[in-house]
Amino acid sequence: MSLIGEERKQKIVEWIEREGKVKTSELIERLNVSGESIRRYLEELEKEHRIKRVYGGAVLHQSMSFQPIVIANMDGIRRIAYTAFQLIPDDTLLYIGHGVAAEQVASRLRGRNVTVVTPSLTVAKALFEQRAKGVLGGEIQLLGGTIDPKHLVTTGEQVLAQLQTYMFDLAILSVEGVDASLGLTCDAFGLASITQSVMSQSRETFLLTDHTQLNQQKRYRVCDFSKVTAIISDFPEPQDFKGVLAEHGVDWKFAP
Repeated sequence: MSLIGEERKQKIVEWIEREGKVKTSELIERLNVSGESIRRYLEELEKEHRIKRVYGGAVLHQSMSFQPIVIANMDGIRRIAYTAFQLIPDDTLLYIGHGVAAEQVASRLRGRNVTVVTPSLTVAKALFEQRAKGVLGGEIQLLGGTIDPKHLVTTGEQVLAQLQTYMFDLAILSVEGVDASLGLTCDAFGLASITQSVMSQSRETFLLTDHTQLNQQKRYRVCDFSKVTAIISDFPEPQDFKGVLAEHGVDWKFAP
């Protein structure tokens, strides 16, 4: 296929990642090409396991998960992940934490040459799938430890000891609660300890936070906002966060 054809295919994937689904009629109008061309692009993308064709359009290809889960705000999480993906440079020692948003970032790392460290089984699975397709360069390092069956991550002293050997360029993190007064909180002690360790050993930290996690306080406190570089959210910066984030120099990035 010509270069312009590959560029059009990439635009289609980007639109699906941002919007969750696109219609064939919309693609014809956006790309100003024939319906036959759009059908050919979608067929090729489906063969590459990048999208799935549905009646009247296409959605993002989703592989089987370790366990069935229902996500109430999947559209917002996709937008957060897409925004985070665009900010990840090549040749980066990258930490990706737990959670659906982190997994969505891992599934979008096409065309990147990065070394990724993670305790998350679902993130590791998404990364290996990208490697299998030949679209992800670099190393994938899964931290060894005791598996937390609820969050599907490795935890414990073994993980903390391994983390001491790294100095990450960038950490992509999620927590269960983000509160203007209390800061970052988790619902598991092991996750809180790992997140604290990672943040102390990362040059930059991006916190992925959808609106359902805002103004939530969970059982275990991680830290305040002093070690956060940027918050990427599907919601504009709330007024009650502005003062504390400005105090710590945290950039709020809205994922439209």
